[in-house]
Amino acid sequence: MFKKIFKFITGYVIIEITGKNKEKFISMCLHNFMRIDNIVPEGDGFLLRMEIRDFLRIPRLVYKCGVRVRIISKHGLGQWLRGYRFRYGFVVSGLTVCIFFLIIPHYIWCVEIDGAYSADTERITEILREHGVYVGARKSGIDELDEIKTAIIYGVDGVNWAWLYTEGARARLQIQEETPKPAVADKITPTDIIAACDGYIERADVLSGERRVNKGMTVSAGDILVSGKMSVYMDGYPEKYMYVHSKADIEAETVRHESGIFGTEETLRIKTGRQKTQLSLSLFGRRVDLFLDEKGGFEDCDDVSRTYDWNIPFLGYSGISLTVHKIYEINETRHELSEREVLNRAREQLEERICKKLGAGAVKQNEQLTYNVSGGKYMVELRMRFKENIGMEVPAEE
Repeated sequence: MFKKIFKFITGYVIIEITGKNKEKFISMCLHNFMRIDNIVPEGDGFLLRMEIRDFLRIPRLVYKCGVRVRIISKHGLGQWLRGYRFRYGFVVSGLTVCIFFLIIPHYIWCVEIDGAYSADTERITEILREHGVYVGARKSGIDELDEIKTAIIYGVDGVNWAWLYTEGARARLQIQEETPKPAVADKITPTDIIAACDGYIERADVLSGERRVNKGMTVSAGDILVSGKMSVYMDGYPEKYMYVHSKADIEAETVRHESGIFGTEETLRIKTGRQKTQLSLSLFGRRVDLFLDEKGGFEDCDDVSRTYDWNIPFLGYSGISLTVHKIYEINETRHELSEREVLNRAREQLEERICKKLGAGAVKQNEQLTYNVSGGKYMVELRMRFKENIGMEVPAEE
């Protein structure tokens, strides 16, 4: 395959050799390390293929052997381009495409935001642009990922965790929103306010409901902080209660911690460059595979699928879809991580787990990473201290 491509680039000619010493001529060409092949007898002579650069060296041999040489045809990139030398539009288009594909890997052409359901996507897009992430942006102009993550977390309400991934010409922002609270029908429904997690109360502003907590108290997850059941009777009289929709702002100092075991060896799955494209057709919910081997003949592979729906204008989906499967051959290699790499990856994973459980408006105060090594494994624990609103509304039990 590569030989054919090389021959096409360098160019070659098909020539006819006639005369008494044609065999001697071929021998002398080989003796002078000229590349000739596809020698076929034709009438009183031979047809053969020769590279253009060798063809330019044969006049001396032709004179010495007394043979006649006639060019039958010319082939190669130069000959192909020569046929388009007056088609300026084609040449300009070709050069434009080449330049485009040389430039495109260095820029961002697609920005995606995953995990945003209730967060302000316009604000997220604005922050990304401020840090150099937008369609048409040069990759080298993007700010540090940690800086972008911090700006998203503290600049967008309702986001607990964020990370930016660059995949080719695409920038993908993955975010995690705050854990949704139990739904309360309206502001009239009686509710209690309970602790979403353990914490040390630093401020408790109760607007409605019966206070059960004060500054300086330690509470556990699930404890009632403000009750929607309020007593409205005096001593010596029958018990009587009123149920209200509790409102309060409970700020507490919390400590979140996560731990895990991390190895020092990493398995890298590297694409070899070989790939196959296979198709599946979906007809009104029934799938028809247009191939037999799901692995494409590769021992180990990764695959990416993309489905194209046939939509009819004004009617919508027609019921016919084409799925394109790209199968990439993979080689697995083992990579030994340094202690710093292990701890950095452990910190990132544990921080993500913690942030996905945070309450509203959490502000990090400090963090501490501890670890010990046993049997080639790192046992890592991350403890993070926050100030957050731990009050969570739940329907009151009447």
